[in-house]
Amino acid sequence: MLESLKFFILRFDRRRRFFRTLAPAQRILDIGCGTGKNVTEIQRLFPSLEFHGVDLLQDSQVPPFVQYKRVDLEDGALPYPDEYFDAILVVHVLEHLHRPLRLGSEIHRVLKKGGRVYVETPNWISLFIPSLAVDRSQMQTINFFDDHTHVKPWSRQGLYAYLGACCHLEVEKVGTVRNWLRLPGDPFVILAGLVIPNRGNVASAIWNLTGWRIYGVGKKSTH
Repeated sequence: MLESLKFFILRFDRRRRFFRTLAPAQRILDIGCGTGKNVTEIQRLFPSLEFHGVDLLQDSQVPPFVQYKRVDLEDGALPYPDEYFDAILVVHVLEHLHRPLRLGSEIHRVLKKGGRVYVETPNWISLFIPSLAVDRSQMQTINFFDDHTHVKPWSRQGLYAYLGACCHLEVEKVGTVRNWLRLPGDPFVILAGLVIPNRGNVASAIWNLTGWRIYGVGKKSTH
């Protein structure tokens, strides 16, 4: 019952709504794929898709169904041919880069005409969320600089400009990542996570309640 409710609520998550639009796509690139959380979710929906990922992890840390390449994204260059991917994910990557502009040009280069990009990153408001002293060993980010590898947060306007001017895409949407079905319960989740220390639950609820994350969707022109 609880799992069914969780699945229903997650369907309204902005990132997962984008995932469900990927059915027609053939080849997906996850930039900063990490251990494959996003592509694993997509694979459950569309197992026939071809998945590629780049990051700095070792090959053994990435799921075997992902065609993985170890790439330093600060260099910007992506080791793929022109117009190779139907869709690209850039989830919690830009805030780690000192030089994100070249990556924008590379995203445009390797994306097929008509292909779409989903970008997600911390909102500037994350600078002002207090870093709570709750179960720090869980290493969940509450204040932006809880993650020592973070460089700078983004605004919605900045993300809009990045997709348009740097990635040379038609910007379809820019907004705040917030699951409205979760909002009524978020204060109670935070309270419970403080009483019985659970930094992960506290962080997740704070992110949703405050609009901690922003997203953008861009599309490459077919002309």
